[in-house]
Amino acid sequence: MEHSEIQMFHNDVQKVFFRGREEKMNVLSNVFQPYLSGDILDVGCDRQFLKSVVTGRYIGIDRYGTPDIYVNVEEGLPFKDQSFETIIAMDILEHLEHIHAAFDELARVASRRLIIGLPNMYEWRFRLQFLMGRKMSGKYGLPIERPADRHRWLFSFWQARQFVHHRGKQQGFHVVKEVIGYYRYNKLAAKWITILGSLLPPDKISLFVYHYWALLERTSPNQV
Repeated sequence: MEHSEIQMFHNDVQKVFFRGREEKMNVLSNVFQPYLSGDILDVGCDRQFLKSVVTGRYIGIDRYGTPDIYVNVEEGLPFKDQSFETIIAMDILEHLEHIHAAFDELARVASRRLIIGLPNMYEWRFRLQFLMGRKMSGKYGLPIERPADRHRWLFSFWQARQFVHHRGKQQGFHVVKEVIGYYRYNKLAAKWITILGSLLPPDKISLFVYHYWALLERTSPNQV
């Protein structure tokens, strides 16, 4: 099995439900509230949803939206090593061609911790849409005109988790908290499918998970 090496959740795991980016950011700010202080770099900040909940210095970067600084992460981050206490990267890595190098850049500028969020495109609704010949998401497919942005990677929950654990370890970080996000459906049937799916054991949940979040801490915080 692709997830055999890290199948069990040895760390603090939390389940959350949300729908839409703004609600997602509200849930995230509650879950990670103890870590939203000090020097914070919000990578892929969009409209800076998290700025109001950060106590300390906040800098948001993005190619779009209303960031403090317009930055193309593919070209690297214009900051010195370990120049921010916490790096937040939600819904950004899957948009980048060089996802591995981008993760390493996030780790380079983080002095203490990383908060990473990745989607699970193997969730049951996406699979059903694919089988029925419907568009899975506006971030995939082949539009007539070149889109301004799109997802570059199609991966499962377990692949996202393996990537974060192993890439983090390579860069001197370890996962200390994991959050499993489920889509908050309105329709009764879809709602109960997801709720029941969230009660399954860890090796059965990939079909129902919508998003994966991880909090990583630097193994040697003072080492530069």
